[in-house]
Amino acid sequence: MAELRIVKRAASVALKGIRFCLAASELKTADRRAVEIYLLVTICGVSQPLAAEVCGCTKQNVSKLLRAVEDRRDDNNFDVALGRLEQAIGV
Repeated sequence: MAELRIVKRAASVALKGIRFCLAASELKTADRRAVEIYLLVTICGVSQPLAAEVCGCTKQNVSKLLRAVEDRRDDNNFDVALGRLEQAIGV
């Protein structure tokens, strides 16, 4: 039980860091919600159910937003901006 609480707290802290990075990024404000969840799951390794919990949404919404970001990677400008965030957060 205590371990789960620690993992949830760590996911919340990671989300705050991601949001800080997004605030300084060139991504449009409308894209930030999907990207923050995408980075939380892909870069930070947070499970989709836990991401849903810390982000205050459903697991289905997390899945939908992950697919939306993957679909947008065909847009070169979006992909470059996302790649910069991935490098900054993943290092």
